[in-house]
Amino acid sequence: MKRAIWLPMVALMLASLACSGFGAAERAVEVGKEAGQTAATKASEAATAVGEEVMNTPEGEASEETTEETETGESDEEAVPELDPDALSGLDSYRTRVRMQWVPNEGDPEGMTMEQAHTRDPQAQRFVVEGGTGDDFEFVQIGEQAWYCAGGACSQAQADPEDLVAGFGEEMLFDPDDLADEANATFVGREEVNGVQSRHYRLDLSAMETALLAQGEVSDVESNVWIADESELPSFTVRFEMTWKETREERSGNGELFYEVFDVNEPISIEPPEGAEKSGLPEDVPAYPNAEDSFSMEGMTSFTASDDVSTVADFYAEGLEAQGWTMANEEDMGEDAVNQLWQKDERELMLMITSEEGGSNITILIE
Repeated sequence: MKRAIWLPMVALMLASLACSGFGAAERAVEVGKEAGQTAATKASEAATAVGEEVMNTPEGEASEETTEETETGESDEEAVPELDPDALSGLDSYRTRVRMQWVPNEGDPEGMTMEQAHTRDPQAQRFVVEGGTGDDFEFVQIGEQAWYCAGGACSQAQADPEDLVAGFGEEMLFDPDDLADEANATFVGREEVNGVQSRHYRLDLSAMETALLAQGEVSDVESNVWIADESELPSFTVRFEMTWKETREERSGNGELFYEVFDVNEPISIEPPEGAEKSGLPEDVPAYPNAEDSFSMEGMTSFTASDDVSTVADFYAEGLEAQGWTMANEEDMGEDAVNQLWQKDERELMLMITSEEGGSNITILIE
């Protein structure tokens, strides 16, 4: 049986944020992918597993003429449906949320919330972490552009749209299967959850299994799962809830683990994050045509071009002058490098162009 120990997972994810540059966002998301291994898919597998132990059909719910018995003795009404292992990848859009929380009877709550949004048309995703032991952060990718924001600052970089296609339906940081795959399940009834008609099952989880998510002595575990049950939708876990009482370092309190999928096939608008406009070039600095490997953060932009140093220098000499900039100084090192200092009002722009194999590397600093 696999085990999900979320505290070490979160520590790994937040530790990745300490890395410098835009790669921190990519590493944080990758940690989440590896740790989660497709939450909704695994949640569906969980329900399939627990369904094998569904039992005790209530008398009188259905007649022999309208209800068939399964091999284990439960009715079709109670039996967990066969679930689609790639359910979310078949949707047009969705959001997922995981909340992990410890609330002591005395003291401040501890925990974090992770939320994702995905759309197929246009191809876009948003990933947000709030709370925990590190800084909150936000990662957004829309087509070929991606942003990472933390600590009040944003960086921007080119991204591969194919990553959006490959990641659709696959990213989340919690796997309900890790806790539910050995639990007994009891059918509760049919309910609408997040706008989706669902089957509700109560899970019988032991304190030992829940303790894997806690840091102290656990008791009074309660757990429930809701599975989509609509003909127009694939079967997937719509919601998973687990609560428990815990004594941690002589403090009593309550723990909670919550997972849900919502806004299924609803219109979702994913926009660049607040502050993203500060991460790119200002309007009076021309963008180089067909630039590659671009990376931007407030006051700095770097990219590569297939043209040589002199071609890039001529482009910016003409473009910056047309935008009202005045060249204050130039260091021309021929084919190898050119450094230029430009001024406009009280602003200064440093342009650094260096030769590299196959073209040039350009950095623009603005104060």
